[in-house]
Amino acid sequence: MIRARLDFWGEDAEQVAMAIEPDNLPNMRLHTECERFSLEFSTEKIGTMLSTVDDLLMNIKIAQETIVSAEER
Repeated sequence: MIRARLDFWGEDAEQVAMAIEPDNLPNMRLHTECERFSLEFSTEKIGTMLSTVDDLLMNIKIAQETIVSAEER
């Protein structure tokens, strides 16, 4: 079993966490606190882990850009 935890922080962290939460799989745990959140997850294969991290980072990037764009309007 391969386990990972990704930590993120910033003033939009809670909003980003809420935006990506529906995408979480059963083996993922999301923790939010003030201006930070962390995702913990595990997989059986390193290739799956890399794909999961890539997907998460892209979803987080899109969520953050959407929040910033909405705030600018």
